[in-house]
Amino acid sequence: MNGDSLTRDSRGAVHSTAIVAACLAAWSIGAYVFYLLAGRLLGPEEYGLVAALQAVIVVLALPAVSLQWSIARSIASSDGTSQADTAATYRRAVVLGSIASVILAAIATAATVALGSANPGIPVGPLVATYWSATPLVPLVLGMGALQGRHRYWGFAWSYGSTGVLRAPFLLLLLAIPLIGGVEATSLATGIPYLIGAAMALWLTRELLTRRARPSREAWRSFARVLGVSAIGLGGIAVLTNVDVVAAKIGIGGDEAGYFGAAAIIAKALMLVPQALTVVLLPRVAEREARGSTTGPLLAAGVAVMFAAGIVAMLLAIPLEGWITTITFGSEFAPAADLLVPFLGATTLLGALLILVNHHIARSDHRFAWVVGGLAVVQVVLLAFFSTSAGAIIAVDATVAAIGLIVHEMLYFRTDESMLRGVARQARAVLNRTRTTGAPR
Repeated sequence: MNGDSLTRDSRGAVHSTAIVAACLAAWSIGAYVFYLLAGRLLGPEEYGLVAALQAVIVVLALPAVSLQWSIARSIASSDGTSQADTAATYRRAVVLGSIASVILAAIATAATVALGSANPGIPVGPLVATYWSATPLVPLVLGMGALQGRHRYWGFAWSYGSTGVLRAPFLLLLLAIPLIGGVEATSLATGIPYLIGAAMALWLTRELLTRRARPSREAWRSFARVLGVSAIGLGGIAVLTNVDVVAAKIGIGGDEAGYFGAAAIIAKALMLVPQALTVVLLPRVAEREARGSTTGPLLAAGVAVMFAAGIVAMLLAIPLEGWITTITFGSEFAPAADLLVPFLGATTLLGALLILVNHHIARSDHRFAWVVGGLAVVQVVLLAFFSTSAGAIIAVDATVAAIGLIVHEMLYFRTDESMLRGVARQARAVLNRTRTTGAPR
């Protein structure tokens, strides 16, 4: 790749990142207004259940995002001869995935109703609402993956952004309906925007869906192979970043679980950074890998930005934690302020893991995805023993994430994919450019 194409690629990446970052910012603002309304209108105890159910949706969503990454990678790395195969693969995935989602929701509903009749303590209504709210996820993420792989970031932004921005209006509308409970309303106010976003993404990619050719066996197997590994890696990330809220609801309970959920919502806004980076970098990494170019600099840049954002967020939160918590959730949630800074630290480490696992999935290197899947199991085991206090749960998050970063360096330190070597290389390049610019002529 020559210097001009590198410059164009860099400029394109900056422009695309700006679009995706704006989309994620709009999504985050909409989602935060939704969570703030839920917290203020329902109170700490009910909000603990809301936070746990929303965490369940996210745990379901992130493995589903493996569909997005897989189809984006397939489209981004396809050439002129394989585009028809890729379109057919996309169409089959949308059809089969949507049917499977409905069937699973129906089975889960039947099982929950049966269990609820035997145990009145099970929140049947909120659980059933959560199952059906998650069904549009598969067509949504597949549509966004097709847009992402084709570098259509404006379409991606509209499809995804609507799933956050529309939550609060639908929550207020559903809460005004007497027959719908508050917790059920929060789940449905998440699912309806998912459905709208899915319809938008599928409409924008309709030219791929109208092709009725069948994918070749090789193309479908390639998609399924990447999908399986992606699901393990992203499923691991889903557990690592969300099961702590569920553990707090089970292990702590009451108002304390609500405080923990509030702190989690604020701190995990930091995940906006790795999400924006991975959306833009994944197809670029896949393209570079396909043509034999180095991908290490993209990994180093992503990790460096993540840690810089985390450090800035923690420094700002130290003097402002009480004000941030009270302004967002109200004085009822003031005890959550003490959790904010350590939670931001743990989230920074988890964000770096998200960047790493997506980078290696784009490279078709599956080793680290298996590592992240194993880390999720370790976290669940640790939380089974250490979930009696909010501080212990956050410590488990940070410890498991740190172990993941260490294992990554053990696997890749002698390669261009080492984050430490990559960041050091980038720092030397910046210093050299600074010296060259400042040198007398």
